[in-house]
Amino acid sequence: MAKKRQTTGTPKRRKNIAAEGSGKNQPKKAAEYRSRAEREAEIQRLIVRVTIAALIIIVVIVAATFVVDRVVLPSQAVATVNGETITVREFQERLRFERLQINQQLNNVVNQLRSFGMDDNQIFQQLQQQPPYSTWLNELNFPDQLGQRVVNEMVDDLLIEQYAEANGITVNEEDIENARSAFFNFEPTATALAVRNLEPTETPIPTETPTPYVSPTPTSTPTPTATPEAEATAEATAEATEAVELPIPLPTPTLSAEQILEDYQSLVDSYNPLVRSSADVDQAFIDNFFRSLALREAVREAIAESQEISTNAIWVNARHILVETEEEAQDVLDALAAGESFASLAQAVSQDTGSGARGGELGWSPIDNYVEEFANAVAEAPIGEIVGPVQTQFGYHIIQVRAREERERDETEMETAKDRAFEEWLQAYRDDPNNEIEISDIWLNYTS
Repeated sequence: MAKKRQTTGTPKRRKNIAAEGSGKNQPKKAAEYRSRAEREAEIQRLIVRVTIAALIIIVVIVAATFVVDRVVLPSQAVATVNGETITVREFQERLRFERLQINQQLNNVVNQLRSFGMDDNQIFQQLQQQPPYSTWLNELNFPDQLGQRVVNEMVDDLLIEQYAEANGITVNEEDIENARSAFFNFEPTATALAVRNLEPTETPIPTETPTPYVSPTPTSTPTPTATPEAEATAEATAEATEAVELPIPLPTPTLSAEQILEDYQSLVDSYNPLVRSSADVDQAFIDNFFRSLALREAVREAIAESQEISTNAIWVNARHILVETEEEAQDVLDALAAGESFASLAQAVSQDTGSGARGGELGWSPIDNYVEEFANAVAEAPIGEIVGPVQTQFGYHIIQVRAREERERDETEMETAKDRAFEEWLQAYRDDPNNEIEISDIWLNYTS
């Protein structure tokens, strides 16, 4: 028998599920609301953190780039000479300086040629044909050429400085001033020197565009009389020989010693700020440059004295035919033996087109104006006989010495002999195995 559930007789109350459910969901909604707000706040904090981190990274990158560009890279070695370093920074300074000198000199020459009535096409042709202008143009058009020269000159300067220190060669302020005067092609007279000593003055305002180095002028352009061996290359001599002679300007009034000195001082005063601003170098660089020139001159004089360069020199009047190969030289000898004209052969086949156009004639020249092999040949060749082939760095020469005699050197010739002796010494000193010289290719990245 089933058991009956007891009731009170009143209807059983139903639970309000919707209401209870609604009550239970209230905390859940609040929790969801707080969680969303927290997430949004967290996102905002994350954005701030990421932004700060990005800014820190950017600052670090910029700082690192600055340190690398201004400290690390400029401190790298372009070359080392016996343990002393030439840095990228020093190379860049010298490169900017040298480029400024070239531009200044070319501008001076262009202005001079324009004053003579030459148009731009004629001027450009003149500059292309005649050294050293053609060399300057090449160095501006091909920065690697300028960079190579700058590196080599900086190595030479350091070698000279080391040699001077090792041999007790020093310079004083007078030596440096003399080097500066020579740089600006200034030759003070006795009166000008007296004015300088008694009344040292400075011109506060530049009155003249500075002329770096010795500015070539139409009246002082040398006419080559020596062989191509006396110059850098046979081609350079040919160009110089064939170049159109520059016109001679009208005579200018003779300036007094005081005016010359005043103009020179004005030039120096305007030069320093120009170089500092245009080449981005400081005054210490300029001062050290002139000190290097003075030291080079002091070493040059010491080398000349040690070699006891004679005031007399052997001069020869010679002609030659230059060809590229020994076989070609033998063909020339065979043709001469068969009765061919020396002058005709020179005009037809000589690689030295300057002398070739003159039938191979080189004219009178001191023997020591030639490279060693050529000089030895013309010193010993019997007068009138054909000798060769004589090999030099330029090729093979067939030579005939027409006459030879001893002459006393004038001042210019003596200075030329000293220059040649110094350059030969410097090259030999640079090749000395006791000198440790290392040049890195890194300079190629800094020629622009």
